[in-house]
Amino acid sequence: MKALWMGTRQSGFTIVELLIVIVVIAILAAITVVAYNGIQDRARTSKAESDIASVQRLVEAYNAVNGKYPMTTQNYGDSLNPNWGTITANGDGNCPVTSSTNHLAQWVPGITQTLPQSDPNTGVGNLRGCYIYASNGIQYVLSAWNMVKNPQNTTMYHRYGFREMDGVQGHGGQYVVCNLGAIGGASSGYDSNADYYKHSLTVGNLTGCDETPPAGA
Repeated sequence: MKALWMGTRQSGFTIVELLIVIVVIAILAAITVVAYNGIQDRARTSKAESDIASVQRLVEAYNAVNGKYPMTTQNYGDSLNPNWGTITANGDGNCPVTSSTNHLAQWVPGITQTLPQSDPNTGVGNLRGCYIYASNGIQYVLSAWNMVKNPQNTTMYHRYGFREMDGVQGHGGQYVVCNLGAIGGASSGYDSNADYYKHSLTVGNLTGCDETPPAGA
């Protein structure tokens, strides 16, 4: 009489089946990571929009009471524009810029309320951005500068803003720059992924700075 076990086959996965399972798991993991990163990026952008809107209300309220905007210059009415002006900007305490730029917890002068601080983020060239403010008392620019991962075209998109965040290329500080090709993605043919203006959320009352953007912007 034959033993029963001699007629029983052991079942299991073949090598091909295991490889298929591994590939499917890898694809699902990649999709999950991409979706999660997209959710994170949208959440950061939404927070930055909210932060800029709340600080803008504080700045406008200050102007309503004092008859001028909080100033980052010693002299009322100094030229905020044209490019390479003398108005040094204030950045929040996490600004990755040169030491000659003021990066402060209270980065808008005269505002007593606790101000938001920038979160870890990447914009153009995977360089970090931060919250920046500049004003001569008459005009002001307020921005979540280079804090948007993907190019955007919202009501907070303007063709004015600030310099790069990689040490400001030795220029000694952050200044307002207006529709500048070097930071506007138009140095050699327009590239929205190199356009700091489109990777930022900016508000202000500058005039004459929203010139016709480069073709494709």
